[in-house]
Amino acid sequence: MALSDTDTLAPAPARPLRWAELALGLLLVAAVGGGYWSKSLPARNASAQEAAMQAGLDALYARSDAAGAVRDFRRVLELNPRHYGARFQLAKALDAAGRPAEARPLWLTMRPMAEEARDEETLAVVRARLARPEPAAAAQAEAAPSAMTEEQIQGALMAAGLDALYKKNDAGSAAAEFRKVLARNASHYGATYQLATALDRANKRAEARPLWEKVAEMAARYKDQKALDTARARLAQAS
Repeated sequence: MALSDTDTLAPAPARPLRWAELALGLLLVAAVGGGYWSKSLPARNASAQEAAMQAGLDALYARSDAAGAVRDFRRVLELNPRHYGARFQLAKALDAAGRPAEARPLWLTMRPMAEEARDEETLAVVRARLARPEPAAAAQAEAAPSAMTEEQIQGALMAAGLDALYKKNDAGSAAAEFRKVLARNASHYGATYQLATALDRANKRAEARPLWEKVAEMAARYKDQKALDTARARLAQAS
């Protein structure tokens, strides 16, 4: 599947990016030298991250190759899961490739990151994107799995879970969607974290606890200090 914004299942052609989008992309490139991005670059793999970022930006803005850009930005996030610019650009690349269901979880995580960075320009883009109506991603993922890659199915299920948890305040439905993701990919970091959160909100704290233990292990491995602090604080509480 490549879900488009009109609820079709056919892959949407990559559209040329508008000049305003290109300008924002170039502005973010400039920020690498001394802004928020540079703070997220561990010295041991900074050059590899910068090379993958540049390749992704070239693919997205110079060649209109959204699929290639997706691969490059995912590579950056493999090296540094908290990379601010790669997360933003991956969300844009997925939208440009006609894969909004996969992009939405990234836009949701970009909002608190942009707020923390006091990045008002990026925050305005994020808010505008999240205000757009979304297709019924999970229902279509289950109805037509043959039209989708495994990555796209998981992205659609994650989007449905996040919408249920944070927009509809329906922790039970959210937990069901995150379980579907974990049934397909038991090591899915985001689904593990969000399922633990959903179970807590559903007052199933004993059930959530082993998931928080797993989140703590994964966050330490990925050097995601914010998630690690959250997991440790939760584990310090009585179930």
